[in-house]
Amino acid sequence: MFIHVTDPYLWLPVDQKAPEVKLHFYCDDSKIQEVDIQLGGPDRNFYVSMNVSKYLGRDILIEGDVEEEKLASVFCYGEKARYVYPFRPQIHFSPETGWINDPNGLVFADGVYHLYYQWNPYGIIWGNMHWGHAVSRDLITWEHRPMAMEPDEYGPVFSGCGWQDKENAAGFGKNALLFFYTASGGNNQWSIDAGNRHTQRLAVSLDGGETLRKTEGTILDHMTDGNRDPKIFYHHKSGAYVMVLFLDGYEFAVFRSADLLRWHETQRFSAEGMRECPDLFELSVANVPDEKKWVFWSADGYYLVGDFDGSRFTPESEILSAYGTRLPYAAQTYAGTGDRTISVAWLRTENDRGNYKGMMSLPSELSLVKCDNVYRIRFGLTKEFMDHRLPYREAGSCERGLELRLKGKPVEVVLKCGAEKTGHAGLIIGNVRFDIQFDKGRMEILHPGNHPETVAVSFEPKKAFDMDWIIDQGVIEFYGNDGLIYGAVEPEENILHKSLVLEVDAELETMQIYTIQNNTM
Repeated sequence: MFIHVTDPYLWLPVDQKAPEVKLHFYCDDSKIQEVDIQLGGPDRNFYVSMNVSKYLGRDILIEGDVEEEKLASVFCYGEKARYVYPFRPQIHFSPETGWINDPNGLVFADGVYHLYYQWNPYGIIWGNMHWGHAVSRDLITWEHRPMAMEPDEYGPVFSGCGWQDKENAAGFGKNALLFFYTASGGNNQWSIDAGNRHTQRLAVSLDGGETLRKTEGTILDHMTDGNRDPKIFYHHKSGAYVMVLFLDGYEFAVFRSADLLRWHETQRFSAEGMRECPDLFELSVANVPDEKKWVFWSADGYYLVGDFDGSRFTPESEILSAYGTRLPYAAQTYAGTGDRTISVAWLRTENDRGNYKGMMSLPSELSLVKCDNVYRIRFGLTKEFMDHRLPYREAGSCERGLELRLKGKPVEVVLKCGAEKTGHAGLIIGNVRFDIQFDKGRMEILHPGNHPETVAVSFEPKKAFDMDWIIDQGVIEFYGNDGLIYGAVEPEENILHKSLVLEVDAELETMQIYTIQNNTM
């Protein structure tokens, strides 16, 4: 079917019950895009849109093994598809529409936090991996920006990282933003027909991250079937750039470079149970002055603590787990934040009633704590988050309980108890219950939602204890035991208009409740 482009956006109907079909788009006999979509017709759940503004006044040919009636439902329109969903999270980033997963290209440059992300703009299931883009100055309020990268003959655009080249090491200009990503050859028909496989490639932005231009050639050629997810940083002691890369199975590799363009492998190692999205960063040990350790991280929140000399990572710990629940995944740390290590994870939420699926965690600031000769990651809320707190209610020593009707705004509940406390505290919000047994050193999370589960989180009994819950539409994140406990759960819809119930039979030192100002855009 030919369609004459009269307006900047091509609208395509999505039917969530329809089988997925592959559409090929051509202009002037050249392929311009390929999309897997649950294409609807007169019966559809919602529309998605493709920016075709550069083809205005020209004809686009759409081909695919699909009924003519459905293709006839595709049309041009002057604006992109947007949806108002009353239960969208307010302080957690979510896409305007479509599927979202891994955070990508996290870089802080010229006062702006850039968040790129894996994005399927054509449906609420995984596929068609693009890079979406959003920006923020405070890590709370996010502004959606135009799509940054789309699939091509080298494959869908899989995960990668960002870097501001302040030294012009790569030669694209001082302060150019560089984006290292995996071209996932073999994951679309376009790349299969071209004979391309997984490779690591580079895109460059000379306008502050707004426009990403893919460069010619590869940074690393194909190594193994699954090689992907490059993450780079500068290692000051050895004076070189370092890349960590996932290969396949449980295998990873380390590379070095002087110019960000030519890389040589210095290490290959396996870590049983750790997969995808590697990261490598140095953290201060909060309770040991002047001590630092290196952390090797994988997508599932498993990590190793050890030493890194610029070429090789030497683990000094067993594999540890950072998460108390299954929702967070594929976290990445920001480049360009100096001594601060700020991490953002994808939260694998299931609710798709707003014609999108998934969201990002609140940014957390990471450090290490040494506990009985074991180094553990500590999660902390950022100073930017603290600046958005507004006191809502202070209960002081709460011995009986509290019931509070929420009023549609994100809420934070913070409680602290001293050492030698016994008894329990329970927080109930919607269909989720947190039950803390102080004397047993145990917290159980009863969560009968889309993934019914009872999660048990342990801590040391008979010690001072704190718990911090951040409640937003569609998600509850929690921090406990001075940040050594972290997790997230997906509650029922419209959680911010439910009642919050706190049941306490142990004397608390303090309890504060805050509202969080500013909304995600």
